[in-house]
Amino acid sequence: MSNHHQYVNDAISLLSELGVYRTPKDTWAFTDLEIASSCYIHHSRMPVAITAYAAIDPVFAAGRIPNYTLVNLVDKTPCMDGIEYTALAMICGVQPPIFPSDLRGEVFGNTAWQIVNDYQLESCFIQVRAYGSQGRHFTMRPQGFNWEQSTPIPAILTTMRKSYRSMTPIQQIMVLTLMHLYHQGPDKCFLIGGCPTKIPAAEALRILRRDGRALTIWAHLVCHYAGW
Repeated sequence: MSNHHQYVNDAISLLSELGVYRTPKDTWAFTDLEIASSCYIHHSRMPVAITAYAAIDPVFAAGRIPNYTLVNLVDKTPCMDGIEYTALAMICGVQPPIFPSDLRGEVFGNTAWQIVNDYQLESCFIQVRAYGSQGRHFTMRPQGFNWEQSTPIPAILTTMRKSYRSMTPIQQIMVLTLMHLYHQGPDKCFLIGGCPTKIPAAEALRILRRDGRALTIWAHLVCHYAGW
């Protein structure tokens, strides 16, 4: 059996352990609400769990994993394994990710720049001299810094934050996702000073799913995370 099929089979088992399954109509439902309500969720499975539960009932998802933000979800991306990435892709309706590192980097980098271009996020990200070779994301950095000297540029940071605050919810979700795939952990430099960054994960996923295409490209990006 190929690794691809093994990942899919194991992802289906993981989702069953979380108490959810895909219906014949390609929607998601609970196999057992008691399991979904009380099963142990390992920290690296939290993104899968919140995404699965939000696909069924965002209110249940928010209550099942309280105070879990979009940033919390994205920050866990590097901890996920192939099974968890595959499960997340399945929930979001995209093809299972590929795993050879050189190919992942190519997909991840191209998708990151596609999101910047499609969602007009140029005010938050800049193209720089490449500092890595496995993917175009190595030419992308957040705005507001002189990256050659690693020094902030206050005027550009102020402009970036103002732009972010005026964005649509989907644009803000995409910016936060890219920012925290670039650098996990507390943001002490970029989107500070009153920028709305504590978006609940269940709400972010509801917004993405309502749009449809946004969920697809967001999941394609996250599931192909290749280091940055």
